[in-house]
Amino acid sequence: MKKIMILTVTAGNGHNACAKAMKEKLEQEYEDVEIKIIDLLKTYSSAINVWVADKGYSLAIGKLRHLYNMFYEYYLSRKPSKRYKCAAQGVANSLLAGLMKEINTFQPDVIYSTHFYGGIAISNLRLVYDVPCKVIVANLDYVNSPFWEACIGVDYFIIPNEDFIQPSLKLGYKEYQLKPLGLPVNEKFYKEKDKKVARQEIGIDENIFTIMIMYGGGRWGGGFNIFKDVLYCFKDRKVQVIMINGHNQKDYERISKMKFKDNIKVVNVGFTNQVDLYMSASDIIINKLGGTSATEMINKLLPAIVTPVVSGQEKHNLKYLTKKGAVCTFKNRKELKKVIFDLMDNKVKYNSMVENISKLRVNAIDKLAKFIMEQPKAEYNQEYINNLNYKLVTKNVLKALNKAYKKEQIEYKKEIKNGKHCSCS
Repeated sequence: MKKIMILTVTAGNGHNACAKAMKEKLEQEYEDVEIKIIDLLKTYSSAINVWVADKGYSLAIGKLRHLYNMFYEYYLSRKPSKRYKCAAQGVANSLLAGLMKEINTFQPDVIYSTHFYGGIAISNLRLVYDVPCKVIVANLDYVNSPFWEACIGVDYFIIPNEDFIQPSLKLGYKEYQLKPLGLPVNEKFYKEKDKKVARQEIGIDENIFTIMIMYGGGRWGGGFNIFKDVLYCFKDRKVQVIMINGHNQKDYERISKMKFKDNIKVVNVGFTNQVDLYMSASDIIINKLGGTSATEMINKLLPAIVTPVVSGQEKHNLKYLTKKGAVCTFKNRKELKKVIFDLMDNKVKYNSMVENISKLRVNAIDKLAKFIMEQPKAEYNQEYINNLNYKLVTKNVLKALNKAYKKEQIEYKKEIKNGKHCSCS
């Protein structure tokens, strides 16, 4: 029996979705497996940390975007040698005692974390305690966001592709830790579905150009405005628009009351677990480019048009995927119309974009599931576990963190002196 613990955090829906997708994949493919999913903050941390990670995060990217971006770029530019004093350490350290006890009780062979909090907590625990299982963390964006540098105590770091090897080495990872397997989203997005069949299932015309709009989570304020801008672009040309409102009931109801011209067919959708079906039916998608949704679009070979008004990691996802020719962007309604019509009318450009997307497409969850199952059985020392005082775990780890921080600063200064780092970087 292979025992696997999956760690996640409710911060947006991507981390939880990828955790659930991995559990589903492992249970479908392998019989002799026991899986436990843990939402770290909801299980071990305070109510305020849960609120900050979920509602607070949504508020920040929706209403306080400029402030959020300022802090994101600040922490992105901080030296990796500050890893033991980074802002995420406070939250990660609130998990220590509970997570240590959970590990020793469940005794997993592999721990897989979809969020850096899991990686930081276990890296910290390993400064003092024996955690014998293999620990795997996965980056779910096309950028090494702040605080991944604090996870270097894990066994393996899953990155999108080889482009992220050098940036990860600069954070302090060793090359053997880096596994460029891709972003492990739900496998249903990788499965091909004929566009005409998907449109038949939805009940729309098989031959009319179809645009999907999805701004995720229901807390992003720009989705309805983008929807209106798309309608404005189509004075007389035929188009089908699939509007995914998610939990945004207000926008769903507003659109339900609207009347549209005969040349425009609107499919108004609330929360749905059939995003893959709607993607299969679409020619293009307009989205804000979170890492998981971007990968879902890539796996569906679906060209994306992305507003540059995005937050933190989404901005860097946009930069990377634009460079790869996988997405287009726009600044205003006039540019949006031009980009849409270029993709509608210029088949060479459209097909070239699809070709660029196909180079990024990978069934990462299948690769990662196999990699997880290849890991050896963990051996736990029951006498060692029985003698652990969990009341002292946090205190002992904090002492070790201070010691590790001082050591890292000394080593960093030596490297500067030897010319390995620029002191002003």
